[in-house]
Amino acid sequence: MGKKAVQVLIIDDDGLFLASLSDYLSAKSYKVSSARTGKEGMNVFERQQPAVVLLDQKLPDMEGIEVCRKILEMDPRTKVILVTAFATVRCAVDAIKAGAFNYLSKPFELDELLIIMDLAIKNVEMEGKIRVQDYERTRESKQKQLIGSSEEMRRVREQIRLAATTDSNVLITGETGVGKNVVARAIHDLQAGRENFLTVNCSAIPENLMEAEYFGHEKGVFTGADTRREGIFELADGGTLVLDEIGEIPIRLQSKLLTILEDKCVRRIGGGRNIPVDVRIIATTNQHLDQAIREKRFRQDLYYRLAVVTIQVPPLRERPSDIPEIAEYFAKLFCRKPVSILDQDMKKMIDYPWPGNVRELRNVIERASLLLKGDALRPAGLLVSSDNDSTWADRRSFDAAEIVPLQDLKRQQILTALKACAGNKSRTARTLGISLSTVKRTLAEINIAGN
Repeated sequence: MGKKAVQVLIIDDDGLFLASLSDYLSAKSYKVSSARTGKEGMNVFERQQPAVVLLDQKLPDMEGIEVCRKILEMDPRTKVILVTAFATVRCAVDAIKAGAFNYLSKPFELDELLIIMDLAIKNVEMEGKIRVQDYERTRESKQKQLIGSSEEMRRVREQIRLAATTDSNVLITGETGVGKNVVARAIHDLQAGRENFLTVNCSAIPENLMEAEYFGHEKGVFTGADTRREGIFELADGGTLVLDEIGEIPIRLQSKLLTILEDKCVRRIGGGRNIPVDVRIIATTNQHLDQAIREKRFRQDLYYRLAVVTIQVPPLRERPSDIPEIAEYFAKLFCRKPVSILDQDMKKMIDYPWPGNVRELRNVIERASLLLKGDALRPAGLLVSSDNDSTWADRRSFDAAEIVPLQDLKRQQILTALKACAGNKSRTARTLGISLSTVKRTLAEINIAGN
């Protein structure tokens, strides 16, 4: 499908000028409408809502400046280009004050007109993209709120307020799905003076591309580097950079990250100069970094640089009193009408251990909303368990000696999958739904090599 033709309205009382310019712009693939008076022009504008208006300064029934103001009252997004045969500095100033995008003096070169119109259209497109981004940001902020009135969440909120008063680095820890990124966003929103907010999932970037993604590169420095590219630290300059799952960064890159945190400068790959960056770092992880330090997978000095302010987000099973509030919040978010959650279902959800935490609860309520019949949600039947209801609460009271460290389980699972995939690392990564770099890194840790 081709690009949609841009609608242009020409308002001018000169019939020859009107006809000539209409034919010219139509030949340039614009969709052109015309009017010879201010009143007629406003009627056409109201019906068609063109993106660009070429407006004569002197019209039979009213001044072009007045028409410009009324058009912009109807739609402030419109780009009005005022045209006049009586050009003066005063006219130009009045046009800009009235909200005109630009100003042309008759006679003008057609190339000059096309340049101004091209700028106007690009401006319209850019404003449209910004509106979409603002809408998505607003919707995302509504969906990602810190919900819960428990004592545990009260402490988290206090820590967020403390973190927002400083530019110090923050380390947010907690299990998968507890809302670490929501906490990071809350810190950014409360902090004054920082606009950009960039989140990078460290586990999602292939290891061979990590350095270029983080630090950027100069043109021609390696195959495929056709242009110079800024890294994520430059892109986040003046704002907040969230390094999600910081524990997944390879040890060889951690020293470079430490240098950036200490010097507040970044050097692109192949570059010869240090580029100053002002970035507030918030790191998140679901790993036990103290264990990673003991196993030489994470630098202790980098840990101390990141963990100036630390926030531990508690798992949902440790704050069951928040479950009804969170469930009702998601029910309002996903259901198009007022609904309730049956008491027996709510009790089962409170007793459930929620291994996937808030992310799992959100998923359960969203699926229940799709299966809604009547005015009552029935999410309890969607809880994932192979045992009966009475064993859910019992899971909280396991003997600590029976619990296998998460890192050991991860390694064993990768080894099992690698064997099932005949030693193929790429297929193992796809089967487990993890990155190839994670597989390679885990195998290197336990001294397994080969394909």
